[in-house]
Amino acid sequence: MAMDFLSKLAHRISRLYSNLLPVQCLLCGAHSNNHTLCSDCINDFPKLGNCCPRCATPLSLTTTCGSCLTQPPEQNSSTSLFAYQNPIDRLIADFKYHDKLYLTEVFADLMAQQLKHQPLPQLLIPIPLHRRRLRQRGYNQAFELGKVLSHKLNIPISKDILIRSRDTAPQASLPYDQRKRNMRRAFKLNDAMLPNHIALIDDVLTTGHTVNAAAKLFRQEGVTTIELWTIARTIRHD
Repeated sequence: MAMDFLSKLAHRISRLYSNLLPVQCLLCGAHSNNHTLCSDCINDFPKLGNCCPRCATPLSLTTTCGSCLTQPPEQNSSTSLFAYQNPIDRLIADFKYHDKLYLTEVFADLMAQQLKHQPLPQLLIPIPLHRRRLRQRGYNQAFELGKVLSHKLNIPISKDILIRSRDTAPQASLPYDQRKRNMRRAFKLNDAMLPNHIALIDDVLTTGHTVNAAAKLFRQEGVTTIELWTIARTIRHD
């Protein structure tokens, strides 16, 4: 409750200052009328372009990739806004680790614009942090993003259904071949009435092992359509 109140208070103060004082773009320093980033910098972000609709792997055409045809992930579709490259990687690090929650509004606005013309889910579920990591960081970036998207798209959000039951090592710290094992039994579900169509929310899609572990639980409970929404998608060069 206290973290939710402080988050809302910080957001309102940020909005008040942005209305009263000139805002400089976080990246280039130019005057910005669009949150903390100017339109020119946003337009220069590394867009993902054509990609596999199921796992968001970049492709020359928008078609299902070979990996998803032979071994499909648990989610039915994945939406990522950008390639995980400069400056998106730096902005997400600031958003995730350095308390720059004012970036939530920027990312949520861009995501809502891309999503609003497609059939929307009945419930948003952010990928949770373990309670120890949440205490250390003070907030869950996926939940902060989900809250704003919930408001913009008029979709309810839950942070109590999906629980991080095991304090796993950060995926980014592990070699690729250890990440799937790291996510075994990492989540559990609380008893709840689940809709047929949900969206899981996270900041970055990398190997997909995290969302696969979470989505598998919902699939076992009868959820028929599972989407994944992330700000960025890493691109493997192998």
